[in-house]
Amino acid sequence: MSPPGLRPWASRIAKTALVSILLCTAAGCRPAAVRVPVAPEDLARANTVATEGDIAFARKDYYAALIKYLEAGRLNPNSEYVQNKLGITYSRLRFYPEAISAFNRSIALDPKYSFSYNNLGSVYFADNNKKKAEAYFRKAIGLKNDEASFHINLGTLLFEKGKYEKGLQELRKGLSLDPDIMKRSVGDGLVAAVAQKSSAEKNYFMARFYASMGNAERAVENLQQALTNGFTNLEALRTEKDFDPIRQDEKFIAFMKYAAQLIKS
Repeated sequence: MSPPGLRPWASRIAKTALVSILLCTAAGCRPAAVRVPVAPEDLARANTVATEGDIAFARKDYYAALIKYLEAGRLNPNSEYVQNKLGITYSRLRFYPEAISAFNRSIALDPKYSFSYNNLGSVYFADNNKKKAEAYFRKAIGLKNDEASFHINLGTLLFEKGKYEKGLQELRKGLSLDPDIMKRSVGDGLVAAVAQKSSAEKNYFMARFYASMGNAERAVENLQQALTNGFTNLEALRTEKDFDPIRQDEKFIAFMKYAAQLIKS
């Protein structure tokens, strides 16, 4: 029976809405954000304050940046870009629940804004939730396949999961899109954090990756770590084509001589 004063058709609408909300919740839907009117002067002020936040962020004054982005978000609650930057700043300060909330708000404002999916993945990766992290990295790539940082993040995650060949494929994809991606930070995105735990196999594959880039120093660093962790397959180093770009480098030549003597003894 309908509540007093509620007409039957209104009751049916209310019930339908409730069922839709429950189904959406069960399926993990993210409801669209409600946009509000913003006065032109508030919009202009929000852009100015957000720029001030960018300046503070660039000098790594994250608390000052946070204050600016919060103000910009108050002045213009409709900006997915401000919410994304707010999430990044929370992440830098390791306020992960707040970062997740900001990224979700950004996605609710624009479900096709790929950077916030990538950044959510980075936060879940930092929290060791690799399943969610991978899902969000892949979602970001699905929306913007030509963003190098997304492939680098997914490749890093796959390495952490022990899927080294697939990880190498993603890392190389990222490098093919932006050869300098490993040398710079990404303005709207977070970089997936690499776990400190290492293994001989992981170090070997990372050495392959850096060698294929022609980075002998980083390749040899990883080979030395692999050797420390028990790596002994020098034949793989002699035959693997990924090491061709650095074979004549003195660091690699010295390592091979050292490793051969160490393993023989």
